[in-house]
Amino acid sequence: MALGTRDNPYDVVVIGGGINGCGIARDASLRGLDVALFEKNDFSTGATWASSGMIHGGLRYLSNDPRVTKKSSYDSGHIQRIAPHLLFRVPFLFPVRGNTLYNRALLELAEVYFDTYDRYAHMKGGLPHSRMTAEEALQVEPGLPDDIIGAVTTDEWGIDSSRLNLINGLDAAEHGADLHTYHEVTDFLFDDGAKAQRGTVRGVQVRDRISGSHRDVHADIVFNATGAWAERVARRAGATNCRVRPGKGIHLVLAGRVTNHAVISEAIDGRQIFVAPHQNVSFIGTTDDDYWGDLDDIPILENEVEYLLDGIRRVFPSIDDYRIIDTSVGCRPTLYDDGAYESDLSRDHAIFDHADEGVPGLMSIAGGKLAAYRLMSEQAVDAICDKLDVDAECETHERPLPGGHEHDLDVDAFTELGIDAYAARRILYRHGSRATEVRDLLENHPEWTTLVDESEPVTEAELRYVIRHESVRRLDDCRRRVRLGCGMDGGWKSTRRAAEIFCQERDGLNASDEIEVALSLQRNRWNDRRGIIRGEQLAAEELGQHWFFESSGASGADPSGMVRDGQAEHTGEGQ
Repeated sequence: MALGTRDNPYDVVVIGGGINGCGIARDASLRGLDVALFEKNDFSTGATWASSGMIHGGLRYLSNDPRVTKKSSYDSGHIQRIAPHLLFRVPFLFPVRGNTLYNRALLELAEVYFDTYDRYAHMKGGLPHSRMTAEEALQVEPGLPDDIIGAVTTDEWGIDSSRLNLINGLDAAEHGADLHTYHEVTDFLFDDGAKAQRGTVRGVQVRDRISGSHRDVHADIVFNATGAWAERVARRAGATNCRVRPGKGIHLVLAGRVTNHAVISEAIDGRQIFVAPHQNVSFIGTTDDDYWGDLDDIPILENEVEYLLDGIRRVFPSIDDYRIIDTSVGCRPTLYDDGAYESDLSRDHAIFDHADEGVPGLMSIAGGKLAAYRLMSEQAVDAICDKLDVDAECETHERPLPGGHEHDLDVDAFTELGIDAYAARRILYRHGSRATEVRDLLENHPEWTTLVDESEPVTEAELRYVIRHESVRRLDDCRRRVRLGCGMDGGWKSTRRAAEIFCQERDGLNASDEIEVALSLQRNRWNDRRGIIRGEQLAAEELGQHWFFESSGASGADPSGMVRDGQAEHTGEGQ
């Protein structure tokens, strides 16, 4: 009998395909529960994509929220063991400038603070801090200002957060979960005879945003893991005790690796910000502001860009010499606290059983950090199992995620097939032990060694692999799978060929759909770039648009019209 019917409900339906939703789906499916997950966009399109990509303890939470630092450090160690291929070390520098009595005292106090942070280093596989003279700091990071008097280092880990999100979802599906992207939960199902928005929740009504179809899906428990949307979703079912105070954060993305180390600075208001290398770009982040607007269309404002640049100039004066090529923006699902400043809000999490307020069958999670997602998921599924009277232990800290198993593949295994060494390293990084499957495609199709996106780089074989095996429904999803179009050129060069490949891999699409599929990717890319289109980036944008439309032969298309229509939705993809 099919799952999700009134007579055969799922054990749990998860709403939300971010890191928490996919983490919960994975944990629940590993414990033998029947699970379905619905995400209204693609995996990792909310706060997970907009995160700093750090599996770290949270240095800045140490003084006022040490429990969060401890939880994050503890879970960072587990994540490193189950997804070792996705991790990369990020050494941080905290420079102090100005030879004054205050700054000399600040440097001493900083070392004491970092010494306290070292207590958690063993949990996350980090090195203890070190003290540097000004000469030593300038040697490892020449871009620092000449008037620094010293620096303190600490050790953190970076990760591709969207791939971490994805492989949790893939593992859930491989253990029986039914995962559906581009499916929006439009309403809740209640017991027969119950008043609207009150009573026992028995499931959800969902709409496939690509096909337009609707259906009812029944479940014993509906779990709301929608991040910053959590309060709004819970209220649709009549639940009010899941209070969230969305905290808007933006990152600026710079071309290439601007610094050797991550460098910590202070913004004008005293908040801690940073510039950090991240894969083949650099991040500047992050802001933290209350946000009560449209969570599906969060603007990036000029003053936010200048706020970050002004703070980074204090420790890296040449920052304006580097081109901002992209941005990310999202809202943290911070737990509500009345009267506190945004940056003082707790990064802890909470699980809500709405039966306590007369809405049984519905549960929610809010708060937390990327670095503690696995622990949060474990606690959420513990609560689900208690409700269902299921006795099953968590295994997510022991079982490797897809790609996380030991393997003996190396760069030579790809270069001998004609792949550039750098492209080979990117394949190995993204796919780990499952890179063998990409290599098999290359062996069977030598012509697929061609680079579709030279900036990342992405080979044709890898692009076809993720379209076939990694829940891709729209071309834009490939941005979160292999960073398609995330390079200096904004993806203009790669978009047309990528659209060709997408249409070849999708039943129901053909060459006549290629231009619209390509434009759909660029509409989404525009939304990320529109806040920083100025100066050199504006010139690059105009050049990229001209190149794209001329080379594609789209003589009737209007680049400016595409920009104005950035929110348009193409429903033909993926059918």
